[in-house]
Amino acid sequence: MQESQNSSRHSPAEKTSAPSLGIVLIGLQIALFLSALDQTILNIAIPRLSEILHGGDQSAWLITSYLLFSTVATPVAGKLADIFGVRTVISSATLLFAVTSLLCGLAGLVPIAGLGGMEQLIVARALQGTAGGAMLGLCFIAVGDLFSAQQRGRYQGFLAAAFIVAALAGPSLGGWLTESLNWRLIFLINVPLGLLSAALLARYPNTDRTRARASVDYIGIILFIVTVIPLLLASSDVGKFGSINAHSALLLSISVASFSAFLFREKNAKEPLVPLHLFSNRTISISLATVFITGVGLFGSMLLFAFMLQKLSGLSPVATGATLTPLMVVVAGASIAGGLLVSKTGKYKLLCLISLGSMALATALMTKLGPGFSTWQFMTYATAGGVALGLLLPVHSIIVQNTVTGSELGIATSMTQLFRSLGGTIGTGIMGALMMVLARNSTLHDSINFSLHCYAALLALAMVLNLFLPETPLKKKQK
Repeated sequence: MQESQNSSRHSPAEKTSAPSLGIVLIGLQIALFLSALDQTILNIAIPRLSEILHGGDQSAWLITSYLLFSTVATPVAGKLADIFGVRTVISSATLLFAVTSLLCGLAGLVPIAGLGGMEQLIVARALQGTAGGAMLGLCFIAVGDLFSAQQRGRYQGFLAAAFIVAALAGPSLGGWLTESLNWRLIFLINVPLGLLSAALLARYPNTDRTRARASVDYIGIILFIVTVIPLLLASSDVGKFGSINAHSALLLSISVASFSAFLFREKNAKEPLVPLHLFSNRTISISLATVFITGVGLFGSMLLFAFMLQKLSGLSPVATGATLTPLMVVVAGASIAGGLLVSKTGKYKLLCLISLGSMALATALMTKLGPGFSTWQFMTYATAGGVALGLLLPVHSIIVQNTVTGSELGIATSMTQLFRSLGGTIGTGIMGALMMVLARNSTLHDSINFSLHCYAALLALAMVLNLFLPETPLKKKQK
């Protein structure tokens, strides 16, 4: 009943003037761009930053701290949006991002007892990641909040494309600012852009979406954090060392114990952080499993492709970057097309099956590339897989949003972002570990091929799962 009432209402986009709506959408694009940009902007700049701040042994935490806190912040922000409304939470997150970016840019300038410049920057990056992760999930939630299911596809696709472009541009921009100007500008450029985004999002319209009960599950949030952070750290350890050592085993034990407590808490909480009944819905469970698997490809494939191009084809790092850049542009463009296609046809199941099948086939064909392979042959297979991945990126968020009631739209949408991040982090760690183990007993070419076969099998499994994906008509706005 609640769902039918929600679908019969006019979407906020219908009741908001086009100029105001355009202003809000620009604000969302800026917020998402900043969030994605700061996930990768330090990748190239870290060696130089380590020299300047005298913290080489801690430098990896500049990226890790951001990713850890952004991952756990995404679903928490989604739940808060269900309680307090998207407008309030996204405006707060954007302002927090500007403030924490300023703290990053000022790191080391003011003496703080016990904290050197590198330590200050790591702490500020963790706070910045909290805001950035919240912004990432809230931008996609906002599309579900503002538009009917039939309209969301086009905007979800554009947001997915903006995310990819930002992640692609981040490393080069960070390297250039550090070498040519000043490393502090990496963070200080976020301040005016973050404030601009917050100002634009002030025009966010009030919505009549059903709110969740105004009760924050603090215990659930703590248990969720203690589940996810050790899991991600353990995945990183496994990828780095190629095996499970005592440290990663301890982290995994903590994660499993906390997850058990989290499940018990969520079953008994009056207003749980993550309503467990969502996972009993076949549409949502299949969508989240698919998002997890494709997350491995979105993030892990870049690692694998870099190995292939440099170790098997003999390209330099610069040439490798030049080869992979057009591929990411292809993925971004296809994500826009995928969103538009779902909006226009109202259908998604066939698109999911074709995309997953194409990704599996392209991945399998990659195993035919031997040492010294042709770059053009590689790009043919990679482009086919990239188009399929891009077409699929916005689809399952639309499906999930179309399935849940208004009071659960925020947490359900943010779960798709969480599972994609987990797929990327855990999948990349396992893939890296697998390659290291196999390379000890065989050639690098054989280890890469085995990893490709494993991922092709995962994609085939996702395709089988999507055979059972219900195709529900997208909710129509009332004329």
